[in-house]
Amino acid sequence: MRIPKTHDLEVLLDLLLPLEPLWSALRSSADYLTDYAVQFRYPGNEASAMNAKSALTKATAIRKEARASLGL
Repeated sequence: MRIPKTHDLEVLLDLLLPLEPLWSALRSSADYLTDYAVQFRYPGNEASAMNAKSALTKATAIRKEARASLGL
């Protein structure tokens, strides 16, 4: 499978759904986290503490699901 270079986590999720259809439940988290891939990468842009905590929670949930699916 050819994987495009992108920061859009929904695009990447769409590529994985044929292999892991239950991951469709992660779509809203992936959409939320996509903004963090670029927006807060450079000086001058900051997430609030509440937004950062929410992003960490969502990223942790995605990581947990991915690791479980891979048997890690």
